[in-house]
Amino acid sequence: MSTLAISGSRGITIALAITVLLLFVGGTAYLMLRRPRRAGTPDIPPAMKPGPPDPELEKPRLERMMAWGIVTVVLMAIWVPAVWLREPKQNESDQRTFNAQSVAAGAASVQLNSEENPTGIGCVRCHGPDLGGGYNVFNGTVVPVPNLQTVCGGAKFGHTQIASLSDVVDTIAEGRTGTDMPSWSVKFAGSLDDQQINDIVNYVLSIQKVPFKDNVCLNSQTTA
Repeated sequence: MSTLAISGSRGITIALAITVLLLFVGGTAYLMLRRPRRAGTPDIPPAMKPGPPDPELEKPRLERMMAWGIVTVVLMAIWVPAVWLREPKQNESDQRTFNAQSVAAGAASVQLNSEENPTGIGCVRCHGPDLGGGYNVFNGTVVPVPNLQTVCGGAKFGHTQIASLSDVVDTIAEGRTGTDMPSWSVKFAGSLDDQQINDIVNYVLSIQKVPFKDNVCLNSQTTA
């Protein structure tokens, strides 16, 4: 499936990285544009100024550093589990989005090619406007075209060569020798890549009018 969308956790990570970068740039700009020194005071670069005395390093500054360290650890201890706990739901949401995008792409692919629909390959030309089947002319003979709305019904619905989802994928990719069904995969002299074929398969799955108990594409028990 297409993976164009960015998950929520990745978005948060990117936002944090951008925030840190902006803070760094802002701090650098502030130091470069700091207020001019007061009259009579030497302009000593910060790196050359005397360091803090030992008593300050050993207590006040050390305590401040430890306090900030504790704050950082606490924030991370809260943020990491929060992201981890919501990750399954975010992944589920992303997957639904990917599936919807794939089905939409497949729906466009089966239509006729046009200026408005450049990805169309014209499955509807043979299988009918709703892929409900029809007739085609092959070698001068009128031949029936399968109803793709029931293709996952297998032999019970008249599709004797379909026993699983892989059979649907293979039929689209490889075609059927000696019939009017051509190969569509680039692996078999066709014009579609794996993602395009996957999109068409997902669209075909979305229009099935087969009860789940008889669906050999989705019901593993039926397939078995």
